[in-house]
Amino acid sequence: MYFLWRDTPYGLIRISYDGFYSFASDVIKSRLRLYSITLEPSEQDADLTIVISDEDLKPEIKQQVEEHFSEVMAPMGMKTLIVWASPERGILPIIQSPNTWAIVVSCIAVIVTAGVEGFFWTAFWGSAAWFVIRGVGILAQKFRSTN
Repeated sequence: MYFLWRDTPYGLIRISYDGFYSFASDVIKSRLRLYSITLEPSEQDADLTIVISDEDLKPEIKQQVEEHFSEVMAPMGMKTLIVWASPERGILPIIQSPNTWAIVVSCIAVIVTAGVEGFFWTAFWGSAAWFVIRGVGILAQKFRSTN
């Protein structure tokens, strides 16, 4: 997917998100983590917002990174704004997943409405159906690969 496209006197400029993300990752220091990039094209310039990990850097180093990035992007007609973000530590990704919370709340709802015995049989038949469907899928895949 293209991030920006513009017709200029020098030709059509196209920037893909993945390519620009890779370029920006190379420009910033290796120990910094690039979280996201947004680009808002305007008539003359493009406003570029970059979210980078904080990593407890000193303000002088942050200033150097911001100036270096601005110098690199200025010839391309892009004004940059760097947002420093501190990564969250100590929270497991599974806890942040909405699927985990959907499963937990569904289990609680079944226990409250159907009781523990109803929960057991729901989990049993749901698991049995999952294994049957998974087995049929594997067999179908093996059958297709042999023919």
